[in-house]
Amino acid sequence: MTKQNDLLSLSQEALDILVDPVCVLDAECNFVLFNKSYSTFFKELYDYFPVIGSKRLTDTDTLFSSVAPNNIRRGLSGERFKTTHEAKGKFYEFYINPVFNTEQKVTHLIIYSRDVTEKKQLIRKVSEQEEQYKHVVESVHEVLFQTDNVGNWTFLNKAWSDILGYSIEESIGKPFYTFLHPDDIKKNELLFEPLINQQKTSCRHIIRYLNKAGNTIWIKVFAALLTNEKKEVLGVTGTLRDITNEKANSHFSELLSSNVRDLICIYTLQGDYLYVSPSSKDVLGYEPEELIGKNVYDYFYPEDIEGAQRKHELLLLEDKTESSIEYRFLKKNGEFIWMQTSYKMFFDEYDIEDRIISSSREITLKKRAEESMMKALQKEKELNQLKTRFVAMTAHEFKTPLSTISSSAEIIEMFLEQLKDGIIREKVNKQLSNIHTEIARITNLMDETLFLGKIEDENTDVKKVEVDLVAIVNYVMERQNRHQKDGRKLVVEQIGEARKALADPQHLEHIIDNLVSNAFKYSPKRDSPKLTLYFNENDYVIEVKDFGIGIPRNQHKKVYSSFFRGENVGGIKGTGLGLLIVHNLVKMNGGNITFESEENVGTTFKLTFSYS
Repeated sequence: MTKQNDLLSLSQEALDILVDPVCVLDAECNFVLFNKSYSTFFKELYDYFPVIGSKRLTDTDTLFSSVAPNNIRRGLSGERFKTTHEAKGKFYEFYINPVFNTEQKVTHLIIYSRDVTEKKQLIRKVSEQEEQYKHVVESVHEVLFQTDNVGNWTFLNKAWSDILGYSIEESIGKPFYTFLHPDDIKKNELLFEPLINQQKTSCRHIIRYLNKAGNTIWIKVFAALLTNEKKEVLGVTGTLRDITNEKANSHFSELLSSNVRDLICIYTLQGDYLYVSPSSKDVLGYEPEELIGKNVYDYFYPEDIEGAQRKHELLLLEDKTESSIEYRFLKKNGEFIWMQTSYKMFFDEYDIEDRIISSSREITLKKRAEESMMKALQKEKELNQLKTRFVAMTAHEFKTPLSTISSSAEIIEMFLEQLKDGIIREKVNKQLSNIHTEIARITNLMDETLFLGKIEDENTDVKKVEVDLVAIVNYVMERQNRHQKDGRKLVVEQIGEARKALADPQHLEHIIDNLVSNAFKYSPKRDSPKLTLYFNENDYVIEVKDFGIGIPRNQHKKVYSSFFRGENVGGIKGTGLGLLIVHNLVKMNGGNITFESEENVGTTFKLTFSYS
């Protein structure tokens, strides 16, 4: 409490010595005294200097007009207090000190001011940093903890609730070991003992906790001692990380590695082993540790290394996701076995490196089976070649007597012209006609057999030249029309603008001729067959359609077999080789052949070729 006599003893010189702004008001709020600092302070706020005897502190229109009267009333009522206000971007503290007379009435107010802007900014900055720190702590996915010297939780962040389901409020103050899995409490004591005894300053271990629902949570613990200057233990601080999923994944990986027969390996990009699954013992005879650090190519059969390295380089250069290879690998017992390996490159986030992972299995038995099969195929090929040569030789041998028979028949025809008996001549001519027909049929069979033999022996070359498709179709049409004794004519239709194409003209003519011949042959007394030539943008299509007896559905798969003839052909003659030859010629010329057929409705063959 400031006395009036003390106030009156103050001089202007004494006030001016003070650095901070100070003013004295009387009971009517008139300025009585103020120092130079206050005069400057007042000018900054109100843009004019204070005047002794004025009341401008309370009737000004500045920010203080709303707060000064109330503060002055509080001071005049005898209250001594401190208040803080902001003005023009700065913060000021005001200390209000009432002055009493002998009757204990307030006669004056001494107002002491201080610029606390830097202090306020510092407080605000510290507050913001605290908020940021709190945000970081609460955003961390690991539990940040602290305990006292008897193991009670004193601090836990939000991750504790996220991982274990307990609220922080119901956990703080409780012993941490009450949250452990009962079977791990003793283990935890043993793990923490060196830390508590200060034999080491920190420890790491894995322990089981139970969450609020009673489920097991695997936790990786890092703990460090908290001590004072006297090295007395104050508690423990550290982190708890949930590794339940990692533990499960590790468990399943171990199960797979231990029980899968295939060999799983991880390598550097140079081919050095980084990981080898336990199955290496069963497959190769090596323990995984015997291969780690070694290069995979050290175990390859010498002749297989170059091909394997070439594929390895392609994997790295072309950034291919996956590749596979077959090679021979040296077992621990010195035996080479055949292996089939699928491998790909991946990025290892743990080591921040590109790696190669592979899955391998032994295929020795498969390779042996393939070798046996290849030998069998070679023998079959040799047998087919022998058969083809035999058929060709036989066909050539048949041609000589057939030619003799044909010549003899012609001679008999010459003698018949001199025979007077017309009845006998007619009968003999009929038999001679049968002889010529059968000779032609046998000759056609031998020609097709020889041609098929050449195709199967790959002795037939495809000689593509630019051809006029329309001209070839017209040529076949005219020839086939001449041979039809029932007067039917092939119906030809063209769709699209005609274009030249690269093709083997003899093969193309043979294909079309055979299909058109069949179309007439297997549609007796039906509508005339139809050939449609489509000129598309990227390819051309030849479609031959008849309205004949069709092919039974259960025999569609046999259409391109040797000597196949439908069960419904009856007495219609044929060799059963025509469609097989057509199929082979189409494939040799890079085309595609399909058909649709329904018994007693008809058959449509569709051939598709490119222009080049």
